[in-house]
Amino acid sequence: MAAPHLLRRFTRSLSRRPPTAADADWVRSVLTPGEWALWSRLPNHDRAHAVRVARRLETSLAGTPWAGDPAWLDAALMHDVGKYDAGLGLYGRVAATVCGAVGGPGMPQAWSGRTGFTRKVGLYLRHGEIGADMIRMAGGHEEAAVWSAAHHHPDTWAAVGLDPRVAAALDAADHE
Repeated sequence: MAAPHLLRRFTRSLSRRPPTAADADWVRSVLTPGEWALWSRLPNHDRAHAVRVARRLETSLAGTPWAGDPAWLDAALMHDVGKYDAGLGLYGRVAATVCGAVGGPGMPQAWSGRTGFTRKVGLYLRHGEIGADMIRMAGGHEEAAVWSAAHHHPDTWAAVGLDPRVAAALDAADHE
């Protein structure tokens, strides 16, 4: 991930402000009941980030064949839901991101099988695939599960059937 994006995410994460009631109502209208339950337990900063991503995606897809498709808004709202299981606070997430950058591709899987903080870091770094499982178990949209698992792995987007234009729009919305 690019440093400016990470700095913006860090700064926004300092806010404890929840999404507005209007945004929460909009999210509830998009998500399945099971997804709503998952999304609702996220910390305020993760829910607010998800709303920003979904709103940017909505604007980006306007006038395209995917405009108004709730499956993609759902994907934007749910892409980070797997972070919940790691149980890391803001500074733990910063440490996990640094560990992931230096640890190599096999590290998250190995670390998630350990205990304590090491396990939490491994789970955090695997939040995409963990989130995909959670979305499926909650009866969510398959597109949301696929995007959750793939959103940090652009080399897999075509292989998992994501239209490159939708994947690019989702990625851009997440990194603005």
